[in-house]
Amino acid sequence: MTQLCLGCMKENLGEQICPFCGFDRSSEQPAPFLPLGVKLQEDNYLVGRRIDNNLEGTRYIAYSEAMGSPVIIHEFMPAGICGRAKGKTNVVIREGFEERYKEINDKFLSYYRTIARMRELTAVAPIFDIFTENGVSYTVEEFYDSIPFTEYIERRGGSVDWNTARQLFMPLISALSTLHSAGIGHYAVSPENIVVTTSGKLRLIGFAIDDIRRSGTNFEPELMDGCAAMEQYMDGAELSEATDIYGFTATLFYALTGRLPENSCDRKLDGKLPIPTSVFKRLPSHVVTALAGGLQVSPKKRIQTFEEMRTHLSAAPTVKAMRTEANRNAMQSQAANKYTPKKGGVPGYAWGVLSVLTCLLILAVAGILWIYQHPSSSFGFVVNNQEESSESSVEESIDPNMIFIPNLVGQNYNDIVAKQSAESDYLVIKANEDVFSEKYKEGEIAEQSPEVNTKANKRVTIVVKVSKGSANRELPVIAGQSVETVVNSLNEQGFIASPGSYIASDTVEKGKVIGYENYNAGDSAPYGAKISINISTGPETSQN
Repeated sequence: MTQLCLGCMKENLGEQICPFCGFDRSSEQPAPFLPLGVKLQEDNYLVGRRIDNNLEGTRYIAYSEAMGSPVIIHEFMPAGICGRAKGKTNVVIREGFEERYKEINDKFLSYYRTIARMRELTAVAPIFDIFTENGVSYTVEEFYDSIPFTEYIERRGGSVDWNTARQLFMPLISALSTLHSAGIGHYAVSPENIVVTTSGKLRLIGFAIDDIRRSGTNFEPELMDGCAAMEQYMDGAELSEATDIYGFTATLFYALTGRLPENSCDRKLDGKLPIPTSVFKRLPSHVVTALAGGLQVSPKKRIQTFEEMRTHLSAAPTVKAMRTEANRNAMQSQAANKYTPKKGGVPGYAWGVLSVLTCLLILAVAGILWIYQHPSSSFGFVVNNQEESSESSVEESIDPNMIFIPNLVGQNYNDIVAKQSAESDYLVIKANEDVFSEKYKEGEIAEQSPEVNTKANKRVTIVVKVSKGSANRELPVIAGQSVETVVNSLNEQGFIASPGSYIASDTVEKGKVIGYENYNAGDSAPYGAKISINISTGPETSQN
């Protein structure tokens, strides 16, 4: 534990400057943050550097002795009510605010206990533990490698296309819908409160009790400029699911356009949503409609629920809608004919027949256009990647905005990611789960979607599944090596190594590994198998 870097919680052999994250071991954490190296909950959690903080509290990287892995600890210490002296752990409650603190602390615990019961939500980090210490409350959540959403968009050239955005944002819709069904609102959905994990998935961070996200409370409100709904600026206004709809839609708007909408208060008099022409032309009409509906300034006019938002974003022009338009045109034609004198003695019924034929022609043309513009998709998140007819394939193959999906199978995933840049024709992200493969080595891409040679827009996202190698691995020779070396080696190969029995040995130095407890070197064991190792206590001493 003493050799863990308090900046990243990786073993760094006690280096002054961590070779992994550059953290200086001599650094100090200023008040009111917890001192570096403090242990919480009966020495289970070792607290490291501060990750970030808001008006509600602070998040720290920490190490869980029980779990044997890094975690994130969130300390509830609301600004203006609580304080801590430098180098101390106990929190002091501001005089006269004791009852107020108890009230919001109870609210904090209730809020996070509800979130903790929703560990199935992939867009929200699971909460492992909730406890009280030092006079305040703490939550412990999963630690994960990620980059800020703003950085992700910057790497993509400043915006993403709808195909990419749809894949990213749909799981977030599901999470927010489930949270609101349980009475949990976020009220700060924004690019600053979203990260992208190494598997290419969005995760929502920045949860806080609603006292922090609205005007008219004891706190100076922490509102996200461009993403906060108008009602959040109004004292005593009710926050609802529609409030989070505004923040979600503003974030989606940012992903598609590279900029946030104007502040909702500034849009009060003019609720129009300006969309750059270049963006408007490449967005499906139903997406533009959803953006406009989700960013209505008035909460009553706004899309009300995330299930409704899902429906809007999943919709497409229908034949029914086109039929309505055609009927409207036909009615206008008939109305015009009603007041137009007959020409050349043509009977009135002939003009009626002509109107009907015109209507049918409009419907036929509309149907053909719709089928042409909306080919069925083989993948849930890529629309414009189907092969067209042979007549158009040659012309479209030279379209500078289109590419054919390359074959990535068999290539090393890390090598491909290292070559990615904002100018790349496509973005490669990893699916949630890796796969076992007898054909591809660990780290090589085993599957990809879209398939090879599928036609797609430039900057398309290619989702890959990376091989974990064979499901069965050969156990190496370990006799005579140090425990640390053996444990690290076995863990790197996908096993879960742990000390077994301590046995006297005349041939193996004390403290070194004798061998496996239930296997022999050269045996095969399944990936993830628990492997116990026997450790030498040195030569057996004779007792007189």
